[in-house]
Amino acid sequence: MNQKLSEITIPGNAIASSIKMMAALGPIGERVLREQGIDKIDPEKRYSFKIRTAMFDEVCTRFGNDALTAFGFENYRHYPEFIGFARDFRKKHGHRLTDPNNYTENIKLLEELMVSMGQMLDGVISRNFKSEEASGYVEFKKISPAVFNIDTKTAVKKDHAPFIRGAWLAMMMECISDIYEIDFEFMSDKSKTLENGWGVLIYTVRFTPHAVLQNCNELVARERFNANEALLRSVLIDAERQKEQIERLSLQLGKYLPPQIHRALFSGNYDTGITTRRKKLTIFFSDIKNFTSTSEGLQPEDLTNYLNEYFSEMTAIALDHGATIDKYIGDAMMVFFGDPDSKGEKDDARSCISMALNMQDRMIELQAKWRNQGFADPFQVRMGMNTGYCNVGNFGSDQRLTYTIIGGEVNVAQRLESAADAGGILMSYETYAHAQDMVNVKELESITMKGIQREIKVYSVLERKTSLNIKETSSSGEKSANIKGTEAPSLENRLMALETEMKQIRKLINDMTKNG
Repeated sequence: MNQKLSEITIPGNAIASSIKMMAALGPIGERVLREQGIDKIDPEKRYSFKIRTAMFDEVCTRFGNDALTAFGFENYRHYPEFIGFARDFRKKHGHRLTDPNNYTENIKLLEELMVSMGQMLDGVISRNFKSEEASGYVEFKKISPAVFNIDTKTAVKKDHAPFIRGAWLAMMMECISDIYEIDFEFMSDKSKTLENGWGVLIYTVRFTPHAVLQNCNELVARERFNANEALLRSVLIDAERQKEQIERLSLQLGKYLPPQIHRALFSGNYDTGITTRRKKLTIFFSDIKNFTSTSEGLQPEDLTNYLNEYFSEMTAIALDHGATIDKYIGDAMMVFFGDPDSKGEKDDARSCISMALNMQDRMIELQAKWRNQGFADPFQVRMGMNTGYCNVGNFGSDQRLTYTIIGGEVNVAQRLESAADAGGILMSYETYAHAQDMVNVKELESITMKGIQREIKVYSVLERKTSLNIKETSSSGEKSANIKGTEAPSLENRLMALETEMKQIRKLINDMTKNG
């Protein structure tokens, strides 16, 4: 009759010893207990053996067979029956462990060990590891005078056989390693895991006489050291693997978080509590003008490629200028400057304007590229920005947080973006005031918004401002805003100034040639 895992029980002290041994590898045992709804193991009670199986599964997965062998070797010392057996054997037969070359006497001693050890283990397994309808067993069978097969049915599945090998090898070495070298081999092809979760495990043990008498305690200590050294190597390999996994996870998470927050989280310098603060920021919005109609003529695959390339290019420019990327909303993009890092109110605003101008330039290049690829009506982007006080920080719940900004000034930036022409940039006076030397603008009609007490002055960016590029009037004949409100030089005056500079450069070149 098949039995469920929950029907098979093992003593609490067996689970407790496993937890104690695993403590050096972290709270594996405690975590498994929590998953089973158990706070603490009572050594006097019996528990489902699937608890220990779950612990061994994690150890085997993370650290491999060497870890289970080391645990088995150490587990010998946690079983009073094992320690008592080895102590009594040494007390009774120690005087016979004197000559590795006394073949006849040593074979008799070996047979006595295997018989008595088999009886002891059979009793331990059948008594401790059982269900209501079945119990385990162990059988020792002599293949040759110094070779034995061990057949055991116990509460350890096939994958965890190294644990049994370690425990039984430790006991045999404590008994007879003065005169014999012990080779404990697991016969994987003959072993199996039963449907009820138990294991039928087959081992072959070979005993080879030492050339000279050995010190049993030294050999056991050396074997324990080797087992722990192998365990340490497994732990280091796992640590390196965990590090690589964390790095991969970090890179993946970095795509969902602003880089500044991502760095702060992984350096331990970021508070994930629900906290906000009020700061003066420069907020930027952009979206694709007539996105729906523009994208209707594209195949979904082409639309995805163009949109991903657009966002990738714009994001790279934003990050180069120190922007905090808040979110992507469909075809729209929202970023801000001033938190968590800030260069000051003025420089934050100037960085935002420089970013927008570079985005404009890059879009011209992308549009030309896309037309050559067959995108007849490539994306046209409009942008809006505003500077003002916002609440910034973690919003949400204990289960899920979003790092973002809220406030009326955010709405202003979004309103300006939606009002901009295709390819255009609109900004409020609060942003423009910090960068009057950077751009030529055209002042538009002011607007009012619900929740905003002031009248919002709106400026449309015409072009970058350079020393020789300060327009007196816009193409419509309206005056542009200037740094000091003075009249811009005429085109004729600018050409004369340029000609004067060229004459000075030519004279300088001639003088250098003569002197050379």
